[in-house]
Amino acid sequence: MIFDFPKLLRSLTHLDRGLREERGSAVIEFIMLAIPLLIPLTIYLGAVHANSNINSALHNLARQSARAFITSPSESYEEARLQSVLVQFQTQVLLPSGILETPVLAVECSKTPCLTPDGRVRVTATLIHHAGTFAGIFRFLSTPEIQFSASDVQIVDAWR
Repeated sequence: MIFDFPKLLRSLTHLDRGLREERGSAVIEFIMLAIPLLIPLTIYLGAVHANSNINSALHNLARQSARAFITSPSESYEEARLQSVLVQFQTQVLLPSGILETPVLAVECSKTPCLTPDGRVRVTATLIHHAGTFAGIFRFLSTPEIQFSASDVQIVDAWR
């Protein structure tokens, strides 16, 4: 059998050139598959993070409000102390986070009057958050309002 070395060399050179032209295609294929998957994942994780921050902030508000309520010197100061905590919380936590809604505080007492020693006071903070609207090509998506709620129970000091 006779080999035609020049012909073999030309075909190997042609094969080598074809392989060199394919080198960047794996990166491009990965990018074309990864970007459509990563964009929705990023949007979803951003929404989960924002909701988690709101939930954590409401738990903190409920705890601080309950603490302010039970440490009140008398029943005449209870409402004013709750409003003070609510205003401070809204200006220092909610507004910098872009949340414009005001939480609602509800107080439940196990004994009457509320500041009876060994009584339990539950403060529930509720916030109805209207998520931002999408613009551009995502404007067809609706963003419903989400209700967040957190509560905390504090015990009135026995030596009151």
